[in-house]
Amino acid sequence: MNSLKICTVLGTRPEITKLSPLLPLLDQEFNHCIIHTGQHYDYALDGVFFKELHLPAPQYQLNIGSHSQGKQTGRMLEKIEEVLVQEQPGLVIVEGDTNTTMAGALAAAKLHIPVMHVESGCRSFNRKMPEEINRIVADHSAEYLIAPDEDSVKNLQQEGIPSQKVFLLGSTVFDAVERTKTFIQPEHVLSQWGLSKNGFILVTLHRAETTDNMEVITNIVQALNTLALNIPIVFPIHPRTRKTITENAITFNNNILSIDPQPYLSFLALLSACRFCITDSGGIQEEALAFNVPCLIPRTETEWVRLVRAGKNLLVGVKTEGILSAARKIIEDETELRKIKETRYPYDIGTSKKIIELIQTIDHDPSHR
Repeated sequence: MNSLKICTVLGTRPEITKLSPLLPLLDQEFNHCIIHTGQHYDYALDGVFFKELHLPAPQYQLNIGSHSQGKQTGRMLEKIEEVLVQEQPGLVIVEGDTNTTMAGALAAAKLHIPVMHVESGCRSFNRKMPEEINRIVADHSAEYLIAPDEDSVKNLQQEGIPSQKVFLLGSTVFDAVERTKTFIQPEHVLSQWGLSKNGFILVTLHRAETTDNMEVITNIVQALNTLALNIPIVFPIHPRTRKTITENAITFNNNILSIDPQPYLSFLALLSACRFCITDSGGIQEEALAFNVPCLIPRTETEWVRLVRAGKNLLVGVKTEGILSAARKIIEDETELRKIKETRYPYDIGTSKKIIELIQTIDHDPSHR
């Protein structure tokens, strides 16, 4: 085993699932510990994923919980710094675009600990999104930037990040899905909810740009209510989304099955069996690709432009009619559905192993930095 000590900082469902194929390899090859900020503080949103995915429990549970952007990030910085001072790792790994990602990168960088940012270079070019700020700060704090695609590499080049810091290794999402495909049981989950394969739409909404804008959330729900007149909709509701819906007395068509956030394997089972999904989640956009499921994105921009250009995912905007128009084509026209499914877009697996191989080649002697 390599003597290098590595700390991975995570705190949300997307981070846990995307890092799930990498974490066991880090445990196997290095002196590795997990710092869990508790940004997602609901067991159904993240705690269950460690159990389902056969991952070791985090050594540090910071239990930060839900707060305003600044307060949450500030508390994370304070607590993460305390752990890093105690552990003295030679490398800190963060993933994605959450407040946890930014706080982990900043805390390490200020302690002069090298940072590896997995899924670096993704950009929506909308700085009103907290996720966009998080990505940029993490990237510019990192020494090793693991880019998922050529678009991400170009984004980093345009921001002046030295090319020797950027490594085009792909996305760990596809490793994660491949690792868990054999665990899922679509038939059991469909039976549980009274659904049929290809006979329902799966919906997730969680981004602040969606849930905190009443016009946007109202437009999307109006589209869903109309679609539900013709096809069942399954909507696992994120706590932030449920809060907005409850506080504003937003109502659903009876054909919309609003359920609690699902365990990861149950969610993947639903995703693998739906006719198509509607989501504002970046991770699910990639997971849908892995299952060859069309994905409609109710946003005005996406970080995964390449999947839209390829015709696998559809950027449908936040207007009711735009969402309805795109969705109806896939519901009513088997040719349109087949066209999307038959469009081939290759993706690589093995990114997690490539990251391990990269870490093993790095000179981690502090005196050489």
